[in-house]
Formats: sequence, C-alpha cells, structure tokens
Amino acid sequence: MGKESLLRWVAEKPLLTALLFAGMVVTAICLFRAAGYLQLSELTAHDLLLAATSRSESPEVPVVLVGVTEAEIQSLGQWPLTDAMLSEAIEQILAWQPRVLGVDIYRDQPVPPGAEKLEKLLATTPNLVMVHKLGTEMAPSILPPGVLQGTDRIGFSDMVVDPDGTVRRALLFLDDGQEVFASLSLQLALGYLQAEGIQPRAGDPDPSHIRLGETTIPPFEANDGAYVDADAAGYQFLLNYQDGRRPFRQFSLMEMADAGTAGAAIRDSVVILGVTADSVKDAFVTPFSHAGNGTQTMTGIALHGHIVSQLLRMALAGEQPLRSLADVYEILLIAMWGVLGALAAVYIKQLWYFTLVIAGGVAVIIALPYLALLQSWWLPLVPAMFAWILSAGVVMVLMRGQERSRRKQLMELFSRNVSADIAAEIWNQRVQFLEGGRLAAREVTATVLFSDLENFTPVSEQLGPTRLMEWLNHYMETMAGLVMQHHGIVDDYYGDAIMADFGVPLVSTSEAGISQDARNAVDCALAMRRVIEQLNQESRMQGLPPVRMRIGICTGHMVAGFLGNSQRMKYTTIGDTVNTAARLESYGKELPAMSAAEGACRILLGASTVAWLGDDYQLEAVGDLALKGKAAPVSVFKVLWKKNWTETCSSRR
Repeated sequence: MGKESLLRWVAEKPLLTALLFAGMVVTAICLFRAAGYLQLSELTAHDLLLAATSRSESPEVPVVLVGVTEAEIQSLGQWPLTDAMLSEAIEQILAWQPRVLGVDIYRDQPVPPGAEKLEKLLATTPNLVMVHKLGTEMAPSILPPGVLQGTDRIGFSDMVVDPDGTVRRALLFLDDGQEVFASLSLQLALGYLQAEGIQPRAGDPDPSHIRLGETTIPPFEANDGAYVDADAAGYQFLLNYQDGRRPFRQFSLMEMADAGTAGAAIRDSVVILGVTADSVKDAFVTPFSHAGNGTQTMTGIALHGHIVSQLLRMALAGEQPLRSLADVYEILLIAMWGVLGALAAVYIKQLWYFTLVIAGGVAVIIALPYLALLQSWWLPLVPAMFAWILSAGVVMVLMRGQERSRRKQLMELFSRNVSADIAAEIWNQRVQFLEGGRLAAREVTATVLFSDLENFTPVSEQLGPTRLMEWLNHYMETMAGLVMQHHGIVDDYYGDAIMADFGVPLVSTSEAGISQDARNAVDCALAMRRVIEQLNQESRMQGLPPVRMRIGICTGHMVAGFLGNSQRMKYTTIGDTVNTAARLESYGKELPAMSAAEGACRILLGASTVAWLGDDYQLEAVGDLALKGKAAPVSVFKVLWKKNWTETCSSRR
C-alpha cells in the first residue's frame, strides 16, 4: 500500500485505522514482552513501586536483628566467632526470652574453643534454629551442625537472585529429589506462629499449596508478573517488602548487655543473629537499591527479617500474597491502553490538548499499578505505558499525515481563488468540506456571478497572440482580485468569461449572511464596471477599440462541491440558480445598447437577488424575460449604481 493509498484509507476509516494500528502496536509489545525484552524494565518499575508503597515509618514488627559489626570483628580479632563466643551470644539473647531464635552463622565445623558447650546448647534449646546452605553447582553446600541434622530446627539460607542481581522472591521449600528442606525464614515464622496455635495447612482451593492462618500462598510460576521463563524451582513466593527499608530493631553484640533496651525488644519476638560487617559479604541487592539509593544493599539477616515479617502478616492479619493477573487479562489490559491511546489520537485535534491527555494517561497508568500494589496485585506498567504512548503516537502521525494531505488538497483547490483569510477559515471549517476523508457536496443558498466581454474580437485581432495573452492575463488577474476583495471565489474561467461564487465555500446560513453575499456580488460587479472603464481608457491610448462587459447575477439554492478525480478536481456550484445567472449574462446580447449610466458594463440581476439587496442600489426593471432553458419568465433588473458608493470601501461580513 502506497503512501497516498494509506492516507486515503486513514481518511475514509479513521476508527478502523486506529483499531488496526493499535492492534499492531499491542501485538508487537506482547511479542517483545513474551521474548523477555521488557523484563528488566518491568522489574525495575516494579521495584520503584514497591519502594513507594512500603511503609515510611518503622512499624511494630516482632522481628529483632542482632548483628556482628565490623568494629566487633576488629575488636575480637578474628572471624568466624569461636564456638565459645557464639555460645555466649546465644545465651545472652536467650536470657531475654525470645519466642524463637535463628542463627544465620554457618557452623558445619567446630571452631574451638567451646565446641562441646555449643553442641550442648544447640541440643537443649527447642526454640533455636540454625542455618545451612543447600548450594548449587557453582556454590557448594554448607551442612548444619551435626547435632541438629535430621531435626526440624535447621533452615537453609539460599536466596533466589534475579539475573540483575536483585532479590524479589523468597524460598519456602527446596528439595534435592529425595528430601524436602525448609528455609530459615519459614522455620522462624512457624516457630513464632506455634504459640498462636497456627500450623501450616493445605491450601484452599488447591490443597498442594501451603496455607498459614487463612491465607493460601500459591507458589511462584515461571511467567508470573513481568518474569519470562524464570527459575521457579522449589516453593517460591513474591516479596513485597512492605515493612520498608529499616523496619526492624537492630542491635550489635555489645548492645545486648543493655537490658532496658535490648531485653524489652527481644522478649517474645523472632530474633535473627547474624553478621552485618561489610568484610563478610553477606549483603543483597533489593528493590530499595533501585529507588534512589545508589547501590545500597540489605544484609542477609534483614532480608530474612522481611521474609519472616511477610509470612507473619499473612498468617496473623490475613494479608494476601503478591499476585499477578492471568496472561489473558494482562494482554487485555495492555490492549485496552493501546486502543485508548489510538482513540485519543483520532478524536483530539489540538496538539497541546493531545499532549496533556497523553501525560494524564501516563499518570493514570502509573497510579493504577501503585494502587493495585497496595492491594497485593502486580499490574503490568511498562507494556501498558508503551501501548498507550506508541499507539497514540503512531495513529497521531498517520492522522497528521492525512490531515496535511487534506490541507494540501483543500488549499490547492482554494488558495489561488480566495483571499488568504478565507483560505485559513476554510481549513478551520474543514469538517464541513470533508466527509469520511472525501470532499463533500453541500446544498447552499448563495449568489453566482457570470461576466463576459463583448466586442473583444477586434481587440484580439489588433493585439496579436503574445500581447493578447498578456492583456487577458492582466484582465483576469484584476477581475479575480476584485472577486476575492469582495469575499467571493473564482469558480472558473471560460476564455474571457469568469464565473464567481459568493457565499461559498464558507456558507452563510442566516438571512443577514445571505443578504451580505448578494450585496458583495453586486458590489463586485460595480467594481468590475469601474475597472473595465479604466481598461478602456488605457486601450484608447494604445489605439485599441473599447470593450464592453456583460454580468449576470442570481441568488438561490444550489449544490456546492468538488468535481473531477483525485488527479484533477475543482470546487464549483451547480443548479438552476447557476444556469439562471449564466443566462442573465448572455441575455444582454439581445438588449438595446448600454445606457450612459451603465457605461461599458451591463449588470443584470434576477429578482431573487434583488430581494436580498435592500434600498442601497439604484435599480431599473427590465421586465419578465424568457431565458433560454427556463420554462417560466424571470423578472430581471439592471443595476445602475450604488447609493453613497465609495470605491475604496467594499462590503465585508
């Protein structure tokens, strides 16, 4: 399809065009999304929304972190802690009666001294959970303390890290094909919930899912949210980080001696003992790292704290896990924005208003996922925004191209035959001239003027071809200028004859407007009379015989529109009124010689025009004439002059 054919299609079927291109844009976006090209941008947008929806103030969270700081490692002079040091730290925490204590420090091998003491402490403390690592092919596993192997008081610390290095999901279970392992975070949450009488149960409606309290946690699937073929091994769920950047009370080992502060915070809470020193490298990138905080990371114990807190909110407060729409609904949502963007481009013509609407749409597209996230729903933001902007942009470009084509077409048809202000107004009212992208015909009430030269043959014989053409061009240019000065348009040229219309293409619908059109036509004819007299004076000076002009004017109903094909088209009027004006012009040949008042130009009016003129003109009745092609006689009048005529002042609307 060529450019012209495409623009014609757009003009004829704008809505269908909008839907077609919106569908193409949406399809392309969905294909790109399915191929994973939008995953990173979608995940980043999701991170920003998560950070924006998280709590700005530290809530009352029953999770306390105890971290070994860099300064403490330097003070102790070694890492890892010896078994004796670890035992002392554990005993100090247990003294403040936490509901459950998790130790995020590996202890697969004894670190003397104090191995026996630590082993005994681990064996006799029922609310103590130790960490281990299942590992991967790239990272070896780390076993739990031997005394706890085979018990439910161990939990793995493995995290799911996305390709961009960010942790957005948490693991509840993993298996090696023979045994199922629980995460440290899950074990700590279950230990806390045990006192609340809450145990994990079969999910509803799917019994293969885990349920805590009244909340079922469906496992993460490989294509949930913005993910494309993600690693969904084990039992994962999406983290929402609703507790904020620093929600947990945190103490160092040295601060544990403060019974007033640490003791009150630890009592009946989940305590996670680990390390916060930078040299140990137990830190993770989270969504907060992408929310204006540079490369800020989160310690492992803080990350475990977020997972535990989210599990507790699900079990105790009924908070729903973060969910995403089914694929078909996500596609429908993206398609909706694509269609809306395309429709905006079709119906909004002003560029500034269109820009404002597009900006408003972007704001809504951002606001909806934000509000949905507060209700634990993950809506597609980036593809929806692309669909909105690209559909609107593509259709707007097409509409602008089609609009430029129509403007060019209209201006080519009108600009040389009307004044500049009328040409501009024609474009402003283009809807009246175009229907479905095609130039439309209209029934109007207007005034038509025909003029022709008489006794021009002797002049043409004396001038010769070249001078004759120069004389005619000068004559036509002068007369066409008069038509435009009096707010008419030159409809056509016939040799030395001119057809002009008054009241089109800007149609007058009021009586005052129709009257003004008729007056403009008569004023134009009187101006033509004065010009032909001036031309005759110039001709006499050149030894040329004078010429005379005949003008016929008629007002009435007619059809105004475009005739021709796409390669050659003209705006014209047709109808009985037009024929009557032509007959009035030619009828002057049979009338007596022009009077002194008429000078070198006879102006004949039909009664239908006289009815609109008022009393400003000196008229003379000719009588009821039988015009060629007319069944009934037509009352005809001559125009002699205009009362209070001033040549420099012409009637204007």
